[in-house]
Amino acid sequence: MNASVLATFYALLTIVITGLQNITIRLAADDGAHSFQIVLFRNLFGLISVVAIILWTERTMPRSRYTRLIAFACIANVVSMFSGYYGIAVLPLNESAALGFAMPLFATVGAALFLGETVRARRWSAVGAGFVGVLIILRPGLIPFELGAAMVLVSAMLGAFITLIFKYFTGGERATTLILYQSLFSTLFSAPPAVAVWHAPESFALWMMVANGILGTLGWITFLRACALTDASALMPFEFLRLPVVAIFAYLLFNEVPDEWVWVGAGVIFSSTLYISHREAAVARQARRKAP
Repeated sequence: MNASVLATFYALLTIVITGLQNITIRLAADDGAHSFQIVLFRNLFGLISVVAIILWTERTMPRSRYTRLIAFACIANVVSMFSGYYGIAVLPLNESAALGFAMPLFATVGAALFLGETVRARRWSAVGAGFVGVLIILRPGLIPFELGAAMVLVSAMLGAFITLIFKYFTGGERATTLILYQSLFSTLFSAPPAVAVWHAPESFALWMMVANGILGTLGWITFLRACALTDASALMPFEFLRLPVVAIFAYLLFNEVPDEWVWVGAGVIFSSTLYISHREAAVARQARRKAP
C-alpha cells in the first residue's frame, strides 16, 4: 500500500473517530453527565491510553523541553473543550460540526496578528468569505442566536490559538511527547471544575465518557499518522466529509436532519479554508525553492 493510499485511509479513519466522539459526548450529556465531567474523563482516559501506548512501544516516558509552554497552552485547551463540549451537548450535531469548520479561519487571523505571518489580499478575502458562511448558518436576526453556537465559535477560536502554539512545538518534539503532556496538563486543569459540579454518572454515561477519552487518543494518532505520510494541505478535502459522517450518526441516533442553510454555510466555510490551505502550501513551496 503506497503512502498516499495509506494517508487517505488514516484521514478517513480520523473523520469517523471524530464523528463517534461527538456521538459519545452527546449521549453522555443526554444521560445526565455535566460537560465539565465529560471533559475530565476525556482527558483522563486519553492520558491513560497514551501512557499505555508509550510504555508498550517505547518502554520509557519521554521528557519535554517545552513543559511550561505546553501547560500554558493546555489552559486554553481545557476552556476550548468546555466550550465545544457544551455546544455539542445542546446544539444539533450537524450545526456544531459545521461551525467547527471556522477554526482554520481563526488560525489564519491569529497567524497574521500574533506570529507576524504575511497574509495577502486573496487569503484575507477567503477568511471574509468563511465568516460569511458562519453567518449563513447562524442567520442572526432571523433565528435566535443560541449560547451553544457562541460556545462552539469560542472553542474554534481557542482551538486555532492552540494549533498555532503546537505548530511551534512540532519542530522540536515528537508527536507522542506532545500528546502525553497535553493530556497530562489538560487532565489536571479540567479536574477542579469537574469536582465543583460532580455527581455520580450513570453507568451508560460513564462508559460513553471512557469511550470518548480512548477515541480522542486514537483520533490524534491516526491524524498525526496521516500528516506524516502526506502534506497537511492534501488532507484538507477530507475535512468536509466530517459533516456528512456526523449527519448520518445524528439522523440514525437522534433523528436530526440539517436544513439547507447548514449545508450551504458549511460549504462556504469549507471552500474558504480549502483555499487558505492551498495558498499556504503554495507559499511554503515557493519558500523552499528560494532557500539555499
